[in-house]
Amino acid sequence: MNNKLLEDIFKAYYDARQNKRSKKSSLEFEIDYEKKLFELYEDIKKRKYEPQKSIAFIVNKPVKREIFAADFRDRVVHHLIFNYINSVFEKHFIKDSYSCRVGKGTSYGIRRADKFIRSCSENYSKDCWILKLDIQGYFMSIDKNILYEKIEVRLRKIKYLEFDINLILYFIRKTIFHNSTKNCIVKGKKKTGSDYQCLKVYFFRKKIVDFQLVI
Repeated sequence: MNNKLLEDIFKAYYDARQNKRSKKSSLEFEIDYEKKLFELYEDIKKRKYEPQKSIAFIVNKPVKREIFAADFRDRVVHHLIFNYINSVFEKHFIKDSYSCRVGKGTSYGIRRADKFIRSCSENYSKDCWILKLDIQGYFMSIDKNILYEKIEVRLRKIKYLEFDINLILYFIRKTIFHNSTKNCIVKGKKKTGSDYQCLKVYFFRKKIVDFQLVI
């Protein structure tokens, strides 16, 4: 038995459930969680791991958009990947990239924005402008082959890694190339026409309509 890998899987589980223990998916997984983690370990060891169905739902803030949430078991794997490769990629991120980075939360972003505004406006003595924009469907439209290639090239440049690179690349391939919209489960309250339109935009664009509707 690879005790290090098993230990890493348990750590990833505790990370995944942090601040999420009241969530339905976390509570369901917590029942016999040790058995489920050992099963996950066996799937990983035998290279039989496959991502589960995603949960699709609509959020309205800050704008109406569709969310495809990974199954909790898959989130454990996501944290496992993060714990292995974060130290490799963290040093390459620009200072003003804030998402999912330690010490780079909302408060830090606000302080940085205030610093830039003060500098641009010469301490509020002149007008300055802020450009607010978003790239529509950015994550859905990423070329996954290019993304995977960039990750693999970066990892293989490191001479000494504290993990099995082939195992991690296996995880990353499974995660990146998993189609979260395929056979996903749509949940939530009874939806309006605009909600359905929001969910269906991506499905129809990719000609994927075989999802289960749960009201």
